[in-house]
Amino acid sequence: MRNTLSIVCVLLGMLLFASCVPQKKLLLLQDKPDPKDQANADALLKSFDLQRPVYTLKPGDVLSLKVQTTTPAEYNFLGESTTATTTTDPVLQGYTLDAEGNILIPAVGKVNLSGLTMPEARAKVTEALKPFLSDPTVNLRLLTFRYTVLGEVGGQGQFTTYQDDINVMEAIATAGGFSPYANRGQIKLVRYEAGKAKLYTFSLLDDNTIAQANFYLQPNDMIVVDPLPARNIRENLIANVSLTLSVITTISVLLSRFL
Repeated sequence: MRNTLSIVCVLLGMLLFASCVPQKKLLLLQDKPDPKDQANADALLKSFDLQRPVYTLKPGDVLSLKVQTTTPAEYNFLGESTTATTTTDPVLQGYTLDAEGNILIPAVGKVNLSGLTMPEARAKVTEALKPFLSDPTVNLRLLTFRYTVLGEVGGQGQFTTYQDDINVMEAIATAGGFSPYANRGQIKLVRYEAGKAKLYTFSLLDDNTIAQANFYLQPNDMIVVDPLPARNIRENLIANVSLTLSVITTISVLLSRFL
């Protein structure tokens, strides 16, 4: 019986060890890291040609429009009412592209922006405003760039960015960063295109991922961060072994009393 208990204890210890992630592999900016992990901060290790996506506007997109002009305020029909405030939803104050890709601007009328990039759209709106406002400077932003982050992160959920582009690492940072058991080598990306859901996988342990096109998100993308096997070991196997050890110990005590 003692041999059985010894074997179970050894097995439990091995499982506990297997479920641990070394702290030195998790801590950033350590005072005295291992020599093999040290590097020259001023030395360029690599450079990458980035594949930044060029997003083109589509029907249903919502834009914020803020215009600066030398026209007197009383004649500026695109004044403060078009500026998003912290007390209201910016999307409700934005301009929505209709089924044909038009936005409707007061006094100007419809301006078609479908298929244009954000810089192209800014230029087109600026030209449309010139007959009505003096020296217009247009600030146009996409309000409906949403993405979802699920799995082993600090805070799962859906997020909105007002950047024209955002990469996977920035998106995960916005979601609270990786959890202790996040599998940084198994990141999934779900993208919706042309009525299909497309699944991609990549590793953030590989620095070449920076140069991939899918390193940058598209609106409505979903990121899924898988867990490391250590989490399953800790949450399931160890619990089962602990229960088994408790049962064996209880049986051993009962047998020692009656035999």
